[in-house]
Amino acid sequence: MMPKRFALMVRLGLLLLVSAALLSGGCTTVKKWVGYETGGDEEEDMFPTEAQAETVMIDGKPYVRSKNPYWITYPEQPEYLYVEKGKEFVTAQQFLINSLAKAIGREQAKASGKTVPPDKLQEMVRAEVDRILREQGLGGFVSQTKGGPAMAVVGRAAAVIPDLDTPRSYDSVNRTLAMALGEALGRTKDIKVADPGQVETALRKGGVMGKLTVANNIKALGDALGVQGVVLTGVMPPEGGTPGAMVVQVYDAFTGLKEDAIVAPAGAGGVTSEAVTKFARDNALRLAGDLLKISWFGRVEFVKEGKVYLNLGESAGLKVGDRLKVVEPGKEVVNPKTHQVLGYTADVPQGEIKVTELLGKSGAVAMAMSGGPFKPNDKVKPTK
Repeated sequence: MMPKRFALMVRLGLLLLVSAALLSGGCTTVKKWVGYETGGDEEEDMFPTEAQAETVMIDGKPYVRSKNPYWITYPEQPEYLYVEKGKEFVTAQQFLINSLAKAIGREQAKASGKTVPPDKLQEMVRAEVDRILREQGLGGFVSQTKGGPAMAVVGRAAAVIPDLDTPRSYDSVNRTLAMALGEALGRTKDIKVADPGQVETALRKGGVMGKLTVANNIKALGDALGVQGVVLTGVMPPEGGTPGAMVVQVYDAFTGLKEDAIVAPAGAGGVTSEAVTKFARDNALRLAGDLLKISWFGRVEFVKEGKVYLNLGESAGLKVGDRLKVVEPGKEVVNPKTHQVLGYTADVPQGEIKVTELLGKSGAVAMAMSGGPFKPNDKVKPTK
């Protein structure tokens, strides 16, 4: 167990890191800084052999392959660059881990004359950093190492929707909140946000009845928009001398259940466009983490001439060769006395498909490997 003094150092360092990142207003950059990797060994196959060499010699100097920090926010940038050895890009999380591990090693050496091997010490510090990230509601950004848990598919698609329960007089400012949040989340490379026009169409044609927060409505909107997560924004008007509040709720579109909710007072100035925009930017990092924690799934768009067309593609993390299982969602289990949803029974396997072609960023073609026949809106999940 890490000594309390060292754990406190880790906690302080991490909180300073997250605070500084939030103040800078860059949730996308923080996502990569805190160590969330976007792929496993297959990622290397995207680059030609000569671009995978770890070290090359240029003008007699060694250059090493390094992550390009600008790739995080500018998709047209290359993911890797060659930089002079010793000037590689180091993530802020790794820099923090290295610094703390070195400081802890010195403290231990002074106290007992013995030190923990550097690799072991880094693992101890990394585990403590990951624990604190989870405690702070940032579990979607814990380290993804080869030895640790891996996501079968990285990307997530989401829709940001103004809650219809917001008082009509605050409809405009609530739409501003939804737009600001959608823009902030859309700058995150692994999250695709549905276009506001698509959302309007889905609300009209998605068979939504009653409150949007009802599980069946969330699932219907998810099917209409082809997303895994639904984010509802809302505004609570001033009442009884209070300045009002802003609300964001994250729902899993597969189950229709709420994953997280954030409520914040508007401040002395009340619920204004400036207040909701700041609220959206300040909380985009946490909400991105919530969306990335939602279990990945996709949908069958239609089936034609033996080919299965999916409504998610490259933006959702799919790759040619990926195998997906087609499932029928499990049944909802409800407490008959309290009417509280306890969970769902296991999904029922319907067959398996293999991705054969990507249709740009938002579609894919697959071939049936077993089971079927499949139909529109059948759910698909990774086989792993």
